[in-house]
Amino acid sequence: MENNYILYVGMDVSKGKADAAILNVSDRRSVKPKFLRKKLSFKFVKSEVASFLETVRSYSDVNCTSICFALEVTGIYSTNVYDYIKANLYENESIKFLNTDFVNQWRIAHNIAKSDPLDAQTISTIIGTDSDVQYVNDNVFENKNGYQDLKALVHRHYQIKKIYSQEINRLIAQCDCLFPELQYVFEPKSAAFIAVLSSYPTTHDIINASRVEVFDVIYEATKHRCSMDKVDKLFELCQDTLVPDDISSYGKSIILDLVENIKNIKGRLKSIERYSRLKSIERYIRDVASLNPAYKLLLTITGCGPVTAATVIAETGNIRRFKNADCFVSYSGTSPRNKRSGTSVETMGKISKKGSRYLRHAIYMIAEFARRHNPVLKHQFERIKNGNKKRHKLANIAIANKIARYIYSIMKNKSSFVISHDHIMRLPEETRDTFFNSISLDFPKNTRKQIYQYSDINGELHRFVYIKTDEMIPA
Repeated sequence: MENNYILYVGMDVSKGKADAAILNVSDRRSVKPKFLRKKLSFKFVKSEVASFLETVRSYSDVNCTSICFALEVTGIYSTNVYDYIKANLYENESIKFLNTDFVNQWRIAHNIAKSDPLDAQTISTIIGTDSDVQYVNDNVFENKNGYQDLKALVHRHYQIKKIYSQEINRLIAQCDCLFPELQYVFEPKSAAFIAVLSSYPTTHDIINASRVEVFDVIYEATKHRCSMDKVDKLFELCQDTLVPDDISSYGKSIILDLVENIKNIKGRLKSIERYSRLKSIERYIRDVASLNPAYKLLLTITGCGPVTAATVIAETGNIRRFKNADCFVSYSGTSPRNKRSGTSVETMGKISKKGSRYLRHAIYMIAEFARRHNPVLKHQFERIKNGNKKRHKLANIAIANKIARYIYSIMKNKSSFVISHDHIMRLPEETRDTFFNSISLDFPKNTRKQIYQYSDINGELHRFVYIKTDEMIPA
């Protein structure tokens, strides 16, 4: 009787190289799986990957029904190897991506140590012996409709923003020593704050400067929205400073270097020069995201801006790969993770943190804005929180969960966000009155306000903008 078998090749991809293991699994249950090769390494060059494929195939014969390659999703390291092997597979061969969380949980459950050669053996064992193995659809990693290009731009945007925040924090820390009075007058991230430090990096530079010159610097930086009173207040505080006179020149140079770096980073995020030859990262994001039909639809959600909408599109990909809204919510990580044990331990309000952290952050930011401005979600937030500070996070997660379901519906049905009459009528009378008194149908030219849609009792759509309390038109 012929002993037919399958070769399962597990690959653990790391920086610059990959380790592999080859497992022989017979179709006869009486024959135990056997490793034909426990350690096989290759570098990420075409010749070595081709040699690796030849080595694997050398272990097969006429009784080998198929060869299955598998590796974990490791982003930049795994993509090129996966694509090359997939393009050079034979008819009886296949390659698959493994769910990283599943592999980690499997390793922990079987008490297996983590190392590159052992990981390759673990992956081979999983795909060869576990019928419940979880694979990842490789369509997610294709650049169809520009998803991967958009994702790369969005990730770069968040990276630059993180560097910007770090440099701002370093600048504030340096100012606490050499110019503490400035943050009492101007916000640390404001244009005026940066402009003052560009010309006057320390307290004593202000003391020795002309008030008119300082005012001119701030006036230009704030686009003519600064009064002389703030300059007078700054000089008054500087005259009463604790900063010593003998400041090292190195301290000044550090502040000037930080300011220059912050300006450059801000310029990359959002181009200031109208005719700049180099587009800002936000402009690139908008150009790529606007090609997707879901982009303009997502912008109709309360609190969803251009970069946020682009993030949702890039991290979601094709919305139809999710079976239902629950699957999308799980992927976004916006479902609550409550823990209850007996009557003494009860933890509520923690977010699950599964799936894409960029998508989760984008949805959470939308929820933070929406719970303050969308009357339906604001009422839901207050109802869940019920005045209990300990339930604040739980209420936030509930709103984020709701926003995730809105996003799923909008992207799948290709419809814009509409506040319906039925939802408004379910609210308390005071909340309804606040809503109807806080909207305006008069749109200023070139308005920067977000425009929303409301469906009345007859199903007719109306477009409106929210107005501030002091802008309200008397009834």
